[in-house]
Amino acid sequence: MIRRFTWWPELNCKKFLFKEIRLSRYFLPVFSVLCVIVFLIPSKVWAQQFVGDNQWVAPKGVFTIVGTAGQRYSQFYLVGALIQEWEFNAQFTHYYDDPRQQSSSYTATWFYLKRRFWQNSRETAGYAVMGGTGLNPQHLDKGVVTQSFDSWFINGVATYSFFKDQLLWDFLPGAQVNLNYDDSDKTAWGFTYSSRAALYNIIPQSAIVAEVFGTSGAAFSPVSYRAGIRYESPKWIFTLTYSSAFDNSVKAGLEFGFMYFTPALFGKNSK
Repeated sequence: MIRRFTWWPELNCKKFLFKEIRLSRYFLPVFSVLCVIVFLIPSKVWAQQFVGDNQWVAPKGVFTIVGTAGQRYSQFYLVGALIQEWEFNAQFTHYYDDPRQQSSSYTATWFYLKRRFWQNSRETAGYAVMGGTGLNPQHLDKGVVTQSFDSWFINGVATYSFFKDQLLWDFLPGAQVNLNYDDSDKTAWGFTYSSRAALYNIIPQSAIVAEVFGTSGAAFSPVSYRAGIRYESPKWIFTLTYSSAFDNSVKAGLEFGFMYFTPALFGKNSK
């Protein structure tokens, strides 16, 4: 059987199947400040690591702290379930090298909303849509970075369950438009795609996760893969992955991440 962990009503780690994280090398000072914000002020967070996502949306009032660290960039997420069936996501991506100016670093932002339409009674399969501004670093063209509000995207989300929830598989077709592509005032369109699978019952208390993703069109990014292991506990999830383009033109390399779930701060699940 698939082991489940619960610490609030309607919550367990299987519902977070594809939501992952990576710890930034600059994250600890920011983490300390955000812990104060999260626990003393009504401010909240949510998260994910892999390019894909599943249909699951946190119950109203639940938030998550996320950090990532990789060889190419690091990320920090603030995501909150402020309204039932909706999540608001804010992401900050710090590139160690800025490909536009050849400077030492560059930080980009990414904001989007996610809306769930339907899921099964076990909350392991369903459909959702998400869209917003900014650019997922995995859909960049060989390191080309784009400011928020210069790039917009929308993705459909379909998650399917097989073998009594031992294998979960999601598909995310989408589209993006870059209004200032490569700082040239040119508009570039792209079709984004990703497919991800997670397999349970191979490693105790863990899942093996792998995905393929890329972008076709003028806003091209090469077909790439990511694979890794995710360890799950009631309040913490830790993930170690490796990612690269199949032609080795772009390589995120090794990435480590963690996710921390806060209790529900308001709504029916709050205490």
